Formats: sequence, structure tokens, C-alpha cells
Amino acid sequence: MEKKRDNKIAKTQSKIRDLIYMALMSSIVLLGTSLITIPSYNGVIHIGDSIIFISVILLGKKKGAVSSALGMFLFDILHGYTYWAPFTFIIKGSMVLIAGWIIERGENKSTLKYAFAFLVSGIFMIGAYFISGALIKMLFLGEGITFMKALIVSSYDIPGNILQVFVGIIIALPLIKVVETHRIV
Repeated sequence: MEKKRDNKIAKTQSKIRDLIYMALMSSIVLLGTSLITIPSYNGVIHIGDSIIFISVILLGKKKGAVSSALGMFLFDILHGYTYWAPFTFIIKGSMVLIAGWIIERGENKSTLKYAFAFLVSGIFMIGAYFISGALIKMLFLGEGITFMKALIVSSYDIPGNILQVFVGIIIALPLIKVVETHRIV
């Protein structure tokens, strides 16, 4: 009887610890994204992607996805990009799921594998924001704008998104090495 109770307490403590780590990661994502922002045509370029790449290593794909999506969603809401917030939640959460899925496949967990996983998830992000940007322009901001014109306007952010992905990878990889070396979390 006492063993069941101890197991239940241990599970509860584990869930509480997970929620705390997820809340902390969401806060770190929000702060990191807010730290340096460079205006782009339709939004901002930021270093928050480096933190969401780190989140998949620290928390795993599911918890990292929720934490990252929430942190980026809050950034959009708090910085006046409310049209983008639901798209960002889905896109950033999906980025972490994609990267996590690639990283979890097989035994090898190397810097090269991380870079590949982050690059693939970044390519997804670039495409998803391209389509999302066109939908936002067409449905919310454009008065009678066609989908083709909306795609053209949305394409102006592609170079900035490419830069954001590469800078995110460049920042994340050495930090992940430190985290793994010192067994942080």
C-alpha cells in the first residue's frame, strides 16, 4: 500500500518538475526572442529560434514543442503581432517536433545530426511562414488582395527567415555542447 502511495507521489513530483521546466523554458524563449529583434518587412528577425532548438535537447520533442510554441505565441501577443500568434504557435511547436523526431531516430546524437534536424525544421518554418504570411495578408490585412499578390508580399520575409534559422543554429550548437558536457537539467 505504501509503495503505491510512494509511486503516486513520485509521479506527481515528476509532473510538477516537468511543468516547472516547461514554464521556465517558455519564459526563456519569450525573453530570448524579445532580447534582440530586427524589424523585417512583415515582422521581426530574432534569436529565439536558437532557444527553441535548445529546448528540444533539454526537454524532448513534446515538452519542448509546447514550451517553445507558448513562448513564441506570447512574444507575438505582447509585441503587437496578434495576427501571427496562432500561426506562430503551430509553426514553432511543429519545428521542435520535427527536429525532435529527426534527433530521436537512431542512436547517434551528434552535432551534425542536430544541425541537420534544426536545418530541416528551419526549412519547414520558412515555408510555413511564407504561406501563413500570404494568408494573413489576404484574409486580414489586404482589401481584395489576391493570393498571388499576397504570396509576393510574403516572400519579402524569406531572406530574413533564412538568416534567422542559420543564426539560430550557429548560436544553439555550441550552447547545446555546453549543456550536454555539464549535464544541465
